[in-house]
Amino acid sequence: MAYAEKRGGLWRARWRGPDGTLESEPGFQTEKAALKYGRDQEAAIRARRYVDPRGGRMTVTEWVNIWFPALDLEPSTLDSYRYLLEVFVLPEFGDSTLMSLTNEGIAKWEMKLVKSGYSKKTASNARGALSTTLGDAVPRYIPLNPAAKSKGKGRKGSSRIERIEKESKVWASPLQTLLIAERAAIISGLDATFIADITIQYTGCRWSEMLALPPELIHDDAIDVHWKLYELNGRFYRGRPKDGSMRTVATPPFLNGLLSHHLSSKVPLKCSCVPQLDDKDGISWCTGDAYTFLTAEGRHYRRSNFSERVFRPAADGWYPRRSDKRDRMPVLVDYRHPWPGKPLPPWPAVEAGQEYVAPQGRGRPRVTEDSRLASWLPVLPGLTPHGQRHGYQTWLDEDGIPYVAQSQQMGHEVPGMRGVYSHVTDRMLNEVRDALQQRWLAALKMRATLSPTSAVPSLNAALLTHSAPM
Repeated sequence: MAYAEKRGGLWRARWRGPDGTLESEPGFQTEKAALKYGRDQEAAIRARRYVDPRGGRMTVTEWVNIWFPALDLEPSTLDSYRYLLEVFVLPEFGDSTLMSLTNEGIAKWEMKLVKSGYSKKTASNARGALSTTLGDAVPRYIPLNPAAKSKGKGRKGSSRIERIEKESKVWASPLQTLLIAERAAIISGLDATFIADITIQYTGCRWSEMLALPPELIHDDAIDVHWKLYELNGRFYRGRPKDGSMRTVATPPFLNGLLSHHLSSKVPLKCSCVPQLDDKDGISWCTGDAYTFLTAEGRHYRRSNFSERVFRPAADGWYPRRSDKRDRMPVLVDYRHPWPGKPLPPWPAVEAGQEYVAPQGRGRPRVTEDSRLASWLPVLPGLTPHGQRHGYQTWLDEDGIPYVAQSQQMGHEVPGMRGVYSHVTDRMLNEVRDALQQRWLAALKMRATLSPTSAVPSLNAALLTHSAPM
């Protein structure tokens, strides 16, 4: 129980902290004021709002060393936190006490990161890691989180631009999806790439969920999305989907046919991962399991490599810039070959006002009178595999699919009482299948107007079947 004691001409408040330590606060003019302060601290302890009077003197490094080992997160998430803390946060604030941190000082640090050459996203992620770290120190050690961004603060224009950009997330139409998947397969040289990209678009699954799809979870009219393949430091391990969103996704007839044909073809279905002798980190690394989508060598697709070398050129029509030594280049194709042409080694783009000289040397295509060269036009610049998931949700909205069925397909929880009393029926799932099937057929019809055939075997077969007389 709190009490007050006389100390010279003033009074001191005494109370027991959460761990039983006898705490004190001097400097009160009256016994009543000291006693009230002590009782207020006891009330704060009961309400879990108590601030340790000594906790604020702890340094950020000391708190991180307490906080980080207690986290129970995916290894990839822990690795991201570790990187942001070690590279950005601790070099700047490691020796600072928790109580000395201010919102203004942290905001200046974030802007300094941008001025020093880091992207705004990187700076924001670094501040987010600091905010998450300090958030768990409230209220035990500090009363408020100085790294949290206050709502309604900052440039109004910036927040409006961010909101508009988020609302205008790039998503693809069925024809754009088809064209990008076709190009991706041409660049990679794998029919499986076409089927994998179509699977993402027509199931709404995440990139990592597509990578983790095992053959045994593919059914006649649905797939079970039960796993996600995490990529960490060049290796892979399997875990449950984001937020535990395990689900069964209804699939349209055409996709069932593509997947069935893929599984029956002579493609590798077991990855080439092997156990490592020094695996002592407690992570269940992939050691050679069955997966539906692998490279020709039986390896897992790597997100960054696939994006840079396959998906970005397919969607943008340009190979992205790699370094100061290699600027972005248009995708050059020889259209003597079946649509959409055979990709050739990239050439630099023509610079305005300068005479263009074609590069020569080993690996460069020889330009002859018979050459038929062209550059791919952009299909949908900025599209990402996750943007395809946005497009899937939009398609379901346009097709009038009930919200509860949409949520099951996407792996989202239906909030409130609606989630308790609403249920997905077979009729709803059949409506999903029918709507997606019609979108595929419409895309095939439009694609056939460009060329009746394709260099991608699966698409070529679909075009021929679609154009065959009934």
